[in-house]
Amino acid sequence: MSTSARFSGSKNAENTARQYQNDFQTPAFAATIALVIKRNAAKTIVKPATLTGVVTFTANVGDANNPPYVGDEIDFFLTPDGTTRVVTFGTGFLPTATLSVTTAKQAFISFEFNGTAWIETARAVNA
Repeated sequence: MSTSARFSGSKNAENTARQYQNDFQTPAFAATIALVIKRNAAKTIVKPATLTGVVTFTANVGDANNPPYVGDEIDFFLTPDGTTRVVTFGTGFLPTATLSVTTAKQAFISFEFNGTAWIETARAVNA
């Protein structure tokens, strides 16, 4: 886990956003989905296949020399099948609680990296 920011503003630091990318991941449904956050991905959007059961997401937290970096983001867009589905955020995440995605609705949940873990910053369940 890198405790430095992607854009430090210091001399010789990349602060123009030319060297980072956004990443869009669409993993197949599984009981556990392990996300790998790419090196240049300052923002990762995850839209898995329709949730057909309980799911747990995990994510890497890197090491002292590898991303993610402080301030990197992960956004999830979640859609259940015809049943309310429970989503758990495991290794790497510090959520406020599990998330229940109710029937006929969609959920959004966002996390930001603080240098040691992905901290929940927002959640919503909408029709």
